[in-house]
Amino acid sequence: MENNLISIEDVCVHHQVKINFIQSLEDFGLIHTTIIKKTVWLDIDELSKLERYLRLSNDLEINLEGLHAVAHLLTQLTEMQNEITQLKNELNYYKQVN
Repeated sequence: MENNLISIEDVCVHHQVKINFIQSLEDFGLIHTTIIKKTVWLDIDELSKLERYLRLSNDLEINLEGLHAVAHLLTQLTEMQNEITQLKNELNYYKQVN
């Protein structure tokens, strides 16, 4: 499991971001960190989400509340796309049956 983790300190240095920003993202429920032996770690899968939020925050100057809203809208969009795919598959099935 530890092979899939990266320390928050390393992330902060690499992306030139303050640890407070990452803690705020976690407080908003946008990313999840793990604490092992008093060190805060970020799962590699969470890293892509963090990088997306960093780009939105830096490039578009979106605040934390805005990031939370964007994350919610992206989740809804993904769910709707999955539902459309499922409905298309069902439609194709019934077209083949008739």
